[in-house]
Amino acid sequence: MARYRPSCPRLRRLALTALIALPGACSESGGDGCERDGQAGFEARAPFDERARVRRVDCAFMSGVHGLVSAPDGSLWLRRTEFKDRGDDTFFHPPDKLLTHVGAGGELLGELSLPDFVRAHVVHPSGELTVVGWERPEDAKTVQVRRLRPDGSLISERVLGLPLAPEERMYYLASPDGTVEKVELPEEERALGVVAARAHGEDLFLLVALDGLRLMRLDSALQVRWVSAVAPSVGLTGANAEQMRALGVPFLGWMLEVDEAGRAQVATPFLVFHRRPYAENFPQPPEGPEGRAILLTRFEPTGERSAVRTVPTEHADELVGLAVSGESYVLGARAATPVEQPDKRTEADVFFVAGRWDAPADALITRAHTLDQDDAPVAMLPCGAGRYCFAGHTSYLMTDRGRTQEPGEGFILTVDARGERQDLLRLQGERDTEVLQAVPGPGGSVVFALSTNQPANIARVGNAFKNNETWLGVFSPP
Repeated sequence: MARYRPSCPRLRRLALTALIALPGACSESGGDGCERDGQAGFEARAPFDERARVRRVDCAFMSGVHGLVSAPDGSLWLRRTEFKDRGDDTFFHPPDKLLTHVGAGGELLGELSLPDFVRAHVVHPSGELTVVGWERPEDAKTVQVRRLRPDGSLISERVLGLPLAPEERMYYLASPDGTVEKVELPEEERALGVVAARAHGEDLFLLVALDGLRLMRLDSALQVRWVSAVAPSVGLTGANAEQMRALGVPFLGWMLEVDEAGRAQVATPFLVFHRRPYAENFPQPPEGPEGRAILLTRFEPTGERSAVRTVPTEHADELVGLAVSGESYVLGARAATPVEQPDKRTEADVFFVAGRWDAPADALITRAHTLDQDDAPVAMLPCGAGRYCFAGHTSYLMTDRGRTQEPGEGFILTVDARGERQDLLRLQGERDTEVLQAVPGPGGSVVFALSTNQPANIARVGNAFKNNETWLGVFSPP
């Protein structure tokens, strides 16, 4: 069972019963207290733009946020890590892994201590959590899945596997000359990777990689309703930097979203060396143009594949968001736009594309936005009717030789349904600042996790300067 750590030591005796609404947050880190204890909830705080309300969430020397989900009641669950300050020994100790519960007003409700191998978490309308991954599995082709109450107590658990006959496996290797061949991996090299998880009601949609990309739907008892294949896995071998660029590599990111009708949609990179493996496994080719693209697949609530199309993109190199509603879809990505500058081949920009399933595949709206030097979005999400928000890192400079030491800023960019810029929130701190995660909040707001007061280039500073602060914020675009 997860260990529940209440936000105040005096409530420890209630740890296994329920999460308590606290009058104020208290630290368990010792007699020195914690910076976050001075805040009861979200508020405007310098040096951040006063349009955003923020609160500190960490109590450590160095911390990060690796998952953020919002509950139907407006509360938030953050999956975090914290390195305690142990002087010269700080990074010789593993970080604490925590699942922090924050109320809709920013009040700290409590924390669950997590083991080392949690990969994803979701929250359901009932308030229950499904946690994917737990301890290191004995069999790498499996993953532990647990259903928890908000206090961390166990409802149910299972070890989830995906038995596949050899003819069902879809793993290929591609070479720079265009050669593609199907390969059978040795059993000791096969492993199940958790790509994305989404809650829909009390069910869980899970995107996994095992000899290909596959979508699973689990019910509230963690029983598998269905499994559907999405696309083959293709590895590229023996390519140098120039050959990789010619093939459109790198191109990262795999997105999963579920619409209001329970139809799941999956977006994946789709390069020239993906096409033959795809054709070998799926006789019906995707609708849309040839060339470098995003593969978008829609599944009915029963798991039946109902539509597939390609969304062309010349420069996107990482998918960061997918929003779906009815027949419409919007994709967000980071784009590597070519530039002619000394020591710099590309510039990171924001890429937006929108389309409809009931319109021709090439009837797309695309936009690219340059904010300030390099702009690296990490999320794209709906933030009100006909509006979408990108969140990430801007005003920094990445050259071919690495990151410079000038501090960057976090950002939230609001665009309309056609991708036109509507508003830009910039978040600046004493040192480098970046938005790490973002999810939709109540009333069209954006809830985001922010790292600030961190070194711009962590490789160029000693351990004593690697500290940062982690904050949670709420912003309502105008």
